[in-house]
Amino acid sequence: MDWSRTKTIFIVTFFCLNIFLGYQLYEKQQQGEVSDLFEATFSERLEASRIEIDIEDPDNTVEGAPITGTLRSFQENFFEGVLDRQEPVLLNETTLQSELESPYRLVGANLTASVGAFLQQYVYEGDQYEIAVFNEEEQYIGLYQTYKGRKIDQYERNDFHLILYISEDFEVERYVQNYMSISEQESREQELLSPSKAIESLLDANQIRPDTTISEAQLGYYSTIQLEANFQVYAPVWRIKANDEYYFVDALNGEVQSVS
Repeated sequence: MDWSRTKTIFIVTFFCLNIFLGYQLYEKQQQGEVSDLFEATFSERLEASRIEIDIEDPDNTVEGAPITGTLRSFQENFFEGVLDRQEPVLLNETTLQSELESPYRLVGANLTASVGAFLQQYVYEGDQYEIAVFNEEEQYIGLYQTYKGRKIDQYERNDFHLILYISEDFEVERYVQNYMSISEQESREQELLSPSKAIESLLDANQIRPDTTISEAQLGYYSTIQLEANFQVYAPVWRIKANDEYYFVDALNGEVQSVS
């Protein structure tokens, strides 16, 4: 046996092994440094682009899950003793139209409170609706139903769950309503992205321009699917206001939503 040759082979083998292990360690250190650098540069990226986040507690996280909304089927006898001082009729099994016996005057100086008072007095489960838009030209107020205080929305399609029709004297004369029974998909509940993480997703997608102030981050439930059945699934989504534009980011996975 050539011991000298065997010893040389062992030395070379161990030398190569040490080089391989050293390289593996170097790769892990580099990955860690890149990760730390990425986390550290979010604020630097904002500063470099002159982007200001002007919202309360942007790093706050909450738990949530998709929800399912099922349109309620109304029955004629349901209205007895429930809807007073109005004449309700069914446009179809899930859509109610009601005309007030006497118009209800709203107060323009405090529209939210004024509409809230009307909803409590006249509308079935009225406290579950929130104003989405006041269209002065066409004289109506569109409202979305809410779940846990968060609006259930259709992005930009204006498929309102409740519409109040307003006279020239700023009085509610009639309204049209749909109501959904809501259930949460508890098996899919998880920690949602914070507003800052949603904003970071927008930065990564080059959606936010320089010299922008982010003034609003509102969590709601959204669906891109047109309602064709009496039920629909909505995902938790961040609605981010940057200057005068709105962007939408899925709060579960950070995907920027394309709204057409």
